[in-house]
Amino acid sequence: MHTCVFKEEARKAYLDAEGKVDLAKIQARWTELGKIKVSLGNKYFTPAVVEKVKSLSDSDQQRFLDVMMGGLSNNDSSVGVYATRPEDYDVFSFYLEPLIREYHKIEGQTKQEHDWNIPVGEYVLTKIDSRLEKVSMRARVARNVKGWNLPPSMDKDERIRFENKMVEVFDSFGIQGKYHSLTPGHKNFITNQQADELRNKHYLFNDMTTDNHLTSSGVASDWPHGRGIWISEDETKMIWIGEEDQLRIISIVQGNDLGKVDQSLHELLTGIEKSGLEFAEHPIYGVITTCPTNMGTGKRQSILGKFPNITKGGTDEKKLKEVARSLGLQARGVGGEHSNMDKEGTADISPSARFGVTEAIVTKRLYEGLIKLYDMEVQSAGGNRQNCCIIY
Repeated sequence: MHTCVFKEEARKAYLDAEGKVDLAKIQARWTELGKIKVSLGNKYFTPAVVEKVKSLSDSDQQRFLDVMMGGLSNNDSSVGVYATRPEDYDVFSFYLEPLIREYHKIEGQTKQEHDWNIPVGEYVLTKIDSRLEKVSMRARVARNVKGWNLPPSMDKDERIRFENKMVEVFDSFGIQGKYHSLTPGHKNFITNQQADELRNKHYLFNDMTTDNHLTSSGVASDWPHGRGIWISEDETKMIWIGEEDQLRIISIVQGNDLGKVDQSLHELLTGIEKSGLEFAEHPIYGVITTCPTNMGTGKRQSILGKFPNITKGGTDEKKLKEVARSLGLQARGVGGEHSNMDKEGTADISPSARFGVTEAIVTKRLYEGLIKLYDMEVQSAGGNRQNCCIIY
């Protein structure tokens, strides 16, 4: 089993005897990793970037190293960078801007716009197939709050203070629910057994110390302090505290109208904003997130469906992922990113675009992509549709 390394230890490999950032050691590591896979973080670590970094203060050079730690520590990284604070996107724009533009396929002067005008009654899954009546649909947005460090550089004290700040919000923002804390000694603390029960329901995120991308980047540092989940009374709205972003705001609806998921999510988002919190935004990139892949809307919308024919009984996940990618969608296992699909080919399907599209377009693309994906599932079965969707 792969042993995870935490950022505090991993970053020592890229410092000189005086504790200063050693750019030659970083370059050597990127060169070594390039023989296996070239991440975007690696690709854009150019000689021009190195010269620019040399002109930075010692503290900014240390911060720059932290931005790259996730990529330097993992040979399977595709992107390989994590912002440590909102201003990183400006301070290190000479490195991050071309990377972001390539990932999101940004051309010209594209600027993020927002639009939550998503109709109820239009994107109805039973129009695709009458059996898609009770489908597990969810949407989530990633958010970080202005004035706080991003999770990779929060220390234990800041994580706990942020959690306590959010508990105050939950107590006053007008939606009935309960907060469950993983922080030892917290007034809302839950046991490991209770946490696992929430994970089995696909509500709570996994133990972050088992993912080397999260440990090496600093996202998982100080685990489990400052982490938890708020769940509404009817269990359709949830807010994660202290995962990859400070907040992951989630809506889950069992049904067939994608517009109703957005309606629920926007209600939750508006409630938080009315409490007085100001989310971190960038004038060009929109919502600021720890991983630049989520920049823009920060929104991920998905349904959970079965694709036994395309996946050949869950044995060919790669095929479904390739088909989904060709339609502008992502296919993941039931447990999210890096998880596997079961023998029925159960997958979490979502649009891949985050930046340069509005929230309304994300929903529209999911619906249009599902029309094509389910048509291909039928064709793979010789025209006979299997039961294709399940609930959580």
